[in-house]
Amino acid sequence: MSAGFNTPPVEPQGSAQRTTLAAVNLVDRVITVVCRYIVLATGIALTVILTANVFARYAFSAGGLDVAQELPERLFPWFIVAGIILAAQAGGHVAVEWLIGRAGPRGGRWVILLGNAIVIVSYAFLFRQALVLAEIAKIERSPVLQLSGSHGYWAMAMAFALVGVVTLCQSVRLLLIGAESRFTLKYEEI
Repeated sequence: MSAGFNTPPVEPQGSAQRTTLAAVNLVDRVITVVCRYIVLATGIALTVILTANVFARYAFSAGGLDVAQELPERLFPWFIVAGIILAAQAGGHVAVEWLIGRAGPRGGRWVILLGNAIVIVSYAFLFRQALVLAEIAKIERSPVLQLSGSHGYWAMAMAFALVGVVTLCQSVRLLLIGAESRFTLKYEEI
């Protein structure tokens, strides 16, 4: 979001703006903690399951664990989605900043807000569609564990909802403080 702006962040004026900014920062921190936990838990689980299956292939005549085929399919979408949300939150996404740089600090702010509004509306629509697809896919059952086939759509719904929330938080922060006010995550922390 920097887009070449050299303006320092502005302190929010008034208690309502400070309260709003504190709420937005809290939402971002909660999303960060939840997504980091999901990435860590599913990453460890995937590693353990796949490693155990490799050993089971050589130890058992059956050629591995049947469960080890299905569990990674159920965990992987959550692993990826949580990483996408963290990347969106940290600004680790593809951005075209040419127009933003050409518009200057004030115009660039409105270009970013327009882009964020498009993202929020689009992701709200996609969230709704993911829920519809999850409802349809819930009748499918996995062969071994008999788990619902809707898990991937639930993961996508979570991604769409939380990327929308993160983008909304960025927009509120941009309106209250300015272009250099983004919520920051260091990739080492992720």
